[in-house]
Formats: sequence, C-alpha cells, structure tokens
Amino acid sequence: MLLWLYLDFPSLQLDRFFTNGEASSHPVIIVDGRRHTVVQANEMAQQHGITLNMGLGSAAALCPDLQVYPLDDAVTKQRLTDIAQWLYLLTSDITLDFPQGLIIKVSNMLSLYEGLENYWQSLSTHLATLKVNVRYATGLSPFAAKLLAKSQANLIEDDSYVLKQSILPYPLQETELSDKQIDALNRVGIRTIEDLLALPLADIAKRFDIDLVNYVGRLTGYFKHPVEYFIPPDQFQVYLELLFDIDNVQWLEKPLTRLFIQLEVFLKLRDRVAYELTLTIDQRDHESKSIRFTSAQGDYQAKTWQTLSALTLESVSLESAAYGLTLAVTRWGELQPNEQDFFQGITGQQSALELTSLLQAKLGTQAVMTVELTNDPRPEKATRLHTTPPATSDSITSTLPQKIRPSFLLPEPIPLTEKTTIVLGPERIVSGWWDGDAIQRDYFIVRTPQGQWLWVFKTQENQWFVHGHFS
Repeated sequence: MLLWLYLDFPSLQLDRFFTNGEASSHPVIIVDGRRHTVVQANEMAQQHGITLNMGLGSAAALCPDLQVYPLDDAVTKQRLTDIAQWLYLLTSDITLDFPQGLIIKVSNMLSLYEGLENYWQSLSTHLATLKVNVRYATGLSPFAAKLLAKSQANLIEDDSYVLKQSILPYPLQETELSDKQIDALNRVGIRTIEDLLALPLADIAKRFDIDLVNYVGRLTGYFKHPVEYFIPPDQFQVYLELLFDIDNVQWLEKPLTRLFIQLEVFLKLRDRVAYELTLTIDQRDHESKSIRFTSAQGDYQAKTWQTLSALTLESVSLESAAYGLTLAVTRWGELQPNEQDFFQGITGQQSALELTSLLQAKLGTQAVMTVELTNDPRPEKATRLHTTPPATSDSITSTLPQKIRPSFLLPEPIPLTEKTTIVLGPERIVSGWWDGDAIQRDYFIVRTPQGQWLWVFKTQENQWFVHGHFS
C-alpha cells in the first residue's frame, strides 16, 4: 500500500512577507488581478469582516486602512520551492503541485522514522520554523490526500479503511473534476464521492468519458499517479519582500536572518560552504544597492553570516527606504576537512581565517592585507600583499627550501656601523638580472656585543649593510 501526504499552503504570498516575526497590526490582503477578488487575507483583515472571494470594493469599504497587494504567481512558485527545499532535509520524494501544494510519498520514509506518528512529528516541527499556514492530510493516493487537505481535514492516518471512508462524504465540487463532468454526474443522481465510487469502473467507462475513469482510478489508488519528484536547485538566490519600508540599514538584520537560515539549508544539502554573498537592497526612490559579504575560510552556518553581515552593514547607509532584499551566493566551494577536536573544537581562540573574515567585514576587504610568499629570492620581493588570503600560498611554501630569515625586515638596508661577530654564513644571492634590479650579495647572521642578532650582507664593493633583525 502506498501512502501519500499532501501539504496545502493557502496563503503562501501573505506568509512570505517579513513582519518581524509577529502578527501584523495592519489588515493585509492579496487580490487576484483578473477577477479583483480577495484570495488571501491575514487575521487582522478577517477581523474586519473580509472573507475570501470577496470583491476588492467590498473589502475596501469594510476597512479604510487596508493594505492591498496583487497576486504574484512567480512569488508563490518561488516560495513553494523554498519550502520543498527546506523539507528535503527530512524527507524525499517531494512533488511540487502548483500553485500552493506539495505531494509527498510517505511509504518509503516510515521504516526510517519507525512509524507515521514519528515521521509527522519531525516533519511538522521542522515546517513550523517557516511560520507558514498549512493544511494537511494523508491518503491512499495524491488526489485523496489533496481532497482531504484542501477540506482542512488535517488527518494523519495510515489505516487504509479509515482513509477510504474519510473521502466518501465529500461532494463532487470538492474534487478535481471539471464543472461539465460534475453536471453530467449530477443529472444521474451522483452528488458525492460515495455515489461515484459505488459505480464499477466498467460502467463509468460506458456512460462517461475516459477522463472520469482515470480520475476515479487515481483517486482510489488503483491507477498509478504520475509525479515528477523535486530536485533541489544548484543556485541560491532568494528574494524577501518587506511588509513595511525600512529606512535604517541596521533594521535589515532581522529579515536577513531568515535568508541566512535558508542559505544554511541550501549549503548543508550540498555539503558546501560560501565564500562570498551578494545582498541586493531594493530602494523605493533610488536604484538597488548591492553589498558583498565575504568569508575568508568559507562558512555555511547562519549565525556566522549574521555576525559578518552585521559588521559590514555598520558602514552602509540607504539613500531611500528599502522594500525588498535579494540574497545570492556569488562564490562557493567544497567543505574542507575539519581537523579540530570532534567534541570541543577550537576553545578560546580564533583561526587566522576567522579573524580575517571579521576584519574584512568590519574594515572592508581592501583594508585587510595578507602576506604571500613568492618564488623571487631577493629579500625585498620574497613576499607580496594580497587583499584576500591567497589560495596557493601553502603550495608555494611547501616547494621553497627552508631558510633562516629574520622576523623583521627593514624597508631599506642601512649601513652596519658597529662591530659584530659572524655566526652563520655566507649565503650568496645573485638575482634580478631579468628586470633591471639585479643584486649580488653575501648574507650573514651576526651577533652584536649587546646580544642582538642581525641579518647583514656584504656587497661586491665590500660595503656592509643591515637588512633585518631576529626576534
């Protein structure tokens, strides 16, 4: 026996608005632009007497301060995809049923969760974090589960007899049948699903069209219901519309948290980390503003990106009020092996890359420099500065011979004016003939009478210079 679960989201676009995690204190409705009727209404609007399928004029008359938004199919489609991606962490075999439903094949998951009750408890708890209005039901077929869910049955059951009996009382108007098919059935006294299922399929095929036979077969589970299972997308780009305009950039941190949570789910599914994110802020009276968030070591956790974004936003200002946010992954990569203690991790310290990420977020990427070794033997050009940690520095270091070098290199060599004792050397460096900056020096490690260790060199003219100090 196959068991299916249907999740119906009657107010997808309305639930998508960011309201700071609280119920909106203003009445808000979503209106179908073709029929000019209310298709979604929040609790405040319903308290004013506004109901679904009510005309826009009547709704406006009941509530003068009503906020009206047009129904956007693209918004609901994207929101449904986001929910499917979120549930994909716990369950597989998800099918998008546009515009507002998800079909989930439950049978394959029951052995993993040791029963339907445990499965639904885990799924419903996971879904509750999205704060969406949902109606649900299980059934022996996708059509049966959808019928019960849209009728707000909220039935979670795996007993086949109970599921068969639960759909019988519903009128044909609640099914997926067309008005023409329902009229044809009503003319012969068939008004409920129980009346319809009392007829053998052979009799239905003789008296009605083949579409009705297919529907009855799929409703009862006798016929296979073709579905196309959801595959999570490979690119992350999520848009969040703000219910109210925000003119202070610091107030964007809370709506950004919702986007970072979705980002964490996206990256965890693929076992990847993000190195760079782009936040696009839609402004009411100005062009959109783009802001980059970077992580030197790559992160996937929402709390880490919240910290980095908060530091970055401290130096950002808005030209006008923001009404929408778009977060996209610009650069990502594979999750690197973790060599920390499995239970404790790093305690009381930060890695170099973590510190670099925080400094870049606070000061900007151009203000934070890191040192990279080069293959040039000239001391003045043996290192170079980068605004981001070089990806190949480890490979360069491993190929260079290990040589004794001072901790502090002087910007320019200065003449040696005191007596010293040679401890190690010479090390001859002859290089730079290819770029016009040739040198020929003999380097020594010396010690002064005061105990100071110096790195000095002698030129071809027998002149001595100090080039560095050992710590």
